[in-house]
Amino acid sequence: MDIEDRLLQGAIDIHVHGYPEYSLRVRGRLNVIEWAELARTAQMRAIVIKSQMFPTVERAHILRSIVSDIEIYGSITLNYSIGGLNPLAVELSGELGGKIVWMPTWAAKNDLLKGAAYFKRVKQYLPVLNRVIPGPEEGIEIIENGKLKSVVKEIVQIARIHKMAIGSGHLSIAESLALAEECQRQAVPFFLTHPFLHCVGASIADLKEIVNRGGYIEHCFITVMPLQERLELSRIVEAIQEVGPSRTIMSTDAVHTYHPPPPEILRMYIASLLHLKVDETSIRKMLHENPAKILGLEEKFAKEKDIVKRLE
Repeated sequence: MDIEDRLLQGAIDIHVHGYPEYSLRVRGRLNVIEWAELARTAQMRAIVIKSQMFPTVERAHILRSIVSDIEIYGSITLNYSIGGLNPLAVELSGELGGKIVWMPTWAAKNDLLKGAAYFKRVKQYLPVLNRVIPGPEEGIEIIENGKLKSVVKEIVQIARIHKMAIGSGHLSIAESLALAEECQRQAVPFFLTHPFLHCVGASIADLKEIVNRGGYIEHCFITVMPLQERLELSRIVEAIQEVGPSRTIMSTDAVHTYHPPPPEILRMYIASLLHLKVDETSIRKMLHENPAKILGLEEKFAKEKDIVKRLE
């Protein structure tokens, strides 16, 4: 067995957009059943489904009854299609086993300001999105008068109660830093996602400050791929070296038809990092251990072992 395949066994991908996501007219590379089956075949441990528009907790719940031998979880993204910063939606997602609360992406004011040209193209090929992707003046911010909004603190509290992690979405760095601090205060796992994406634009110093506030850094492989950011992978390697693999998470963020299937993207990611001299221990930590920590799977594993021990 190749080293890449061996490291893929037990891997956790916390960030994949499963088809269908927001319209049957926008095709995906695979539907969620096909994706889950490929992940199971690769002997991955878990996957988390993300959608820009809808909570995926019900989809994950049903999918678990269809595809066995792999853990499948849902998440929620706080865009306008679910009411934006909506504590009730977060609470219901948590009740249904959701594992991640994503801060606004396509509704974040930061993203709408920096990605105006992109959103113009998106709305042209799918006009319905005009109703769910606002103009920059209506974009969501989580800071008001220099302080974190009270509704955001409430959402963090709900995430703590339901043992959910919080991802930064497409917030600005200033917003993410404030959110990381609140998550640290409430003991909720937080991660800064795709820090080198155009709308985030984090520096190494920013990444270190997120880590100082208890957060993790999530690097999505599609940012290095054609038709995306075309980021030099060496920048991700530099970031891993600067903040350390113990605070880094690898994921795919796969969505489009021009992307390989997510498990293959992870295999490419592993092989590419190995080629750039990132060691196996570091990759295992970033792809197995750290995702398990933020999803609370290590605690789950410990409880299961304790139950077995008591039964014996």
